[in-house]
Amino acid sequence: MNTRLVWNFEIDHHNILHLQHLSTPREDIHWEARYFWPSNTTITLHGLDSSFLSLSNYKIKYRQDCYLLLPSTHFNIKQRRMQLLYKPLLEESGILRGYGKKINLEDCLDNEILPGTGGLSVSALLTQLRQNKKEIPVEKEVLIYKFPTAPTIKLELARLTIAEQIFYSVCVEGKSKVFVSSIAKHLLAEQVSCDYVSFLKQTLAYDE
Repeated sequence: MNTRLVWNFEIDHHNILHLQHLSTPREDIHWEARYFWPSNTTITLHGLDSSFLSLSNYKIKYRQDCYLLLPSTHFNIKQRRMQLLYKPLLEESGILRGYGKKINLEDCLDNEILPGTGGLSVSALLTQLRQNKKEIPVEKEVLIYKFPTAPTIKLELARLTIAEQIFYSVCVEGKSKVFVSSIAKHLLAEQVSCDYVSFLKQTLAYDE
C-alpha cells in the first residue's frame, strides 16, 4: 500500500533506492529530468523509504517567476527577482535535458553570442523579447530533498499555479548524467519527461 507524502504525491516503499556513498565525477552540464501533471492526478514515487515522509528533511521555497515565451523557439527565459534569466539548453538525451549556467541577460554585452541559441546575440534576443514575448506568471511552492551523492542530486517536488490552474511537478537534477537518469527512472518508471517551456506552450495552447 502506498503512503501519502504531500499534495498529490505518494510513496511506494518497494524496491528501495540506495544511494549512500555513491560518487562520480562532477560534470559541467546541469542535467534535469522534469515531469508535470494536472491537479487531478495522483503521482507515485517508487522506491523511497520512510525518511522521505518527514517534511523536515526538505528545504521549502516559494518562487514567483514570469516565463517569457517566444514563437517557434524553446528558449528558457524567465523574470525572477528583478533579473532576466536565460537558461541555455545544451544537450538532450532520452528523458534528460542538459543546461548551462543561468545567464542574466541584463549583465551581458549586446554583441555577446548566447549558447544554445544557434548564434543569436544578446541584443537580437532582447529585440525578439520586446516584439514577440508572451508572459506567463508561475507561482511555485517547492520542496527540495538532497540525495547523499557526490555530486549532489536533488529531488524537487512542486505545486504550481498557472493561469488560476494547479499543476504538480517533479524534477531530478544535478551535475551527473548517470545519477539523474538512474534516479529518475527508478522513481518514475516510464513517465514522460518534459521541459518548462514545452509544458507551458502545450498547457496554454500557445500559438506558434
